[in-house]
Amino acid sequence: MANKYRYPTGVRPLLIEETARRRRVEARFAQALERAGFAEVVLPIIDYAEPYAPLEAGETSRQSYRFVDREGDLVAVRSDFTPMVARALAPTISAADLPLRVYYRGDVIRCDASRLGANREMFQIGAEIVGDPSIEADIEVLRLAADLVREFGVHPNVIYTDVAAALPALRPVLSTKRMTAGIPTALRGIADKLLSGTASVEDIAPFAPEAAVRLSAIAAALPDCELHLDDFEEGAGYYTGIRFRIYDAASRTKLAQGGRYDSLYQTFGTPAAAVGFTFTIDDLD
Repeated sequence: MANKYRYPTGVRPLLIEETARRRRVEARFAQALERAGFAEVVLPIIDYAEPYAPLEAGETSRQSYRFVDREGDLVAVRSDFTPMVARALAPTISAADLPLRVYYRGDVIRCDASRLGANREMFQIGAEIVGDPSIEADIEVLRLAADLVREFGVHPNVIYTDVAAALPALRPVLSTKRMTAGIPTALRGIADKLLSGTASVEDIAPFAPEAAVRLSAIAAALPDCELHLDDFEEGAGYYTGIRFRIYDAASRTKLAQGGRYDSLYQTFGTPAAAVGFTFTIDDLD
């Protein structure tokens, strides 16, 4: 018999002081985002699993809690806000509504079998710009995310790349960090540079010209951010352009991640470019 005082792995209550701290952090985020022109949307904690099936790789689907409801439908508990925002907004927006700036907040629940004891319930706050494909929107989102970290007296370390810089043929090299036999001869030079961390924007320009233009513009506008062309992270396959992570520069704790996902809204019926970020706020005060 389970101990009646225990909670399931990865979840716990927040008592008085911890709840007050979270509400302070949450309020500061909401105020900052509203000052920046973002409006809040509230999303359900559960949804049908089927609409998200085209987006899910095997690992992603294993991270979500699913169950069959009383009507016999397969339902998933919220594990990622970004697709849920797209599913909610896509059927309702028109060209006249764009660009649209929205933010959201709430818990996500993930079953990450690879991290024993890791938090499975996390409180997140995020924002996105919908309907603006410009480089300026990329820069705005990166700058806003970094400024939010600074509001809490933390120095941000922003690392970014562009998933388009990793051609499909190069992705096995970047994910395994070693050369593979299947890499075409014409790509072995750039693959070697990516593996050694010496690749520059000029090196990728012949293979990914649009990504090179965007990365050059971001580097000029945000010189404090770090471009890592060799930084390739599997998962969240809806990203199509820039992808970034923000760390506490002192502790190296990851605070936020985000990027551009210009095909996501089309999955739910309305084409719209989008770029945004999500913070897991437990490490800010």
